[in-house]
Amino acid sequence: MIPADSHPMWRKLIGAEINHKFSVASAGLLFFNLQMKYKKDPSVLSPCIKEARAFFEKYESVLTTDIVTLFP
Repeated sequence: MIPADSHPMWRKLIGAEINHKFSVASAGLLFFNLQMKYKKDPSVLSPCIKEARAFFEKYESVLTTDIVTLFP
């Protein structure tokens, strides 16, 4: 199950406080882009979290390793 938008790990990932090596390249690219958006304008944090969470929901089956690691 994918954690809620309010889970602090989303903010840490998008704020680049945690440098996680994703098992799927597309997830790494997504977070790189979200981090750049957030760095330019921190007010976009909420939409970035929603985008990241939607991606995780859609590709949950291939992101299982990352989900278990990031959200124990």
